[in-house]
Amino acid sequence: MLLLLAQLQAKTAARGEVKTILERLVASTQDEAGNIFYAVHQQQDQPDNFMVYELYRDQAACDVHLQSEPVTAALQGMEALLENPPVITFCDTLAHTSMKA
Repeated sequence: MLLLLAQLQAKTAARGEVKTILERLVASTQDEAGNIFYAVHQQQDQPDNFMVYELYRDQAACDVHLQSEPVTAALQGMEALLENPPVITFCDTLAHTSMKA
């Protein structure tokens, strides 16, 4: 499995708009065949900061996601809403537990 972590810092005035865009990505991603898990988190003590946790079957599935229309549109739409470009980190999964709700 492949983990993609995305860190985003919204401009304070755009926080709500960034949050909405990220939440919409969850809905559009859930039907992707190679997506295992996708979650958006907001930092409690610095609410302008968001973390997106994405787990894919493999690199090819992640590539399909990153090239999808919803993702490219979201990234373009957020450009002016963020303090800095997103920080993206890719990780190979070494071990894991079962996903629990």
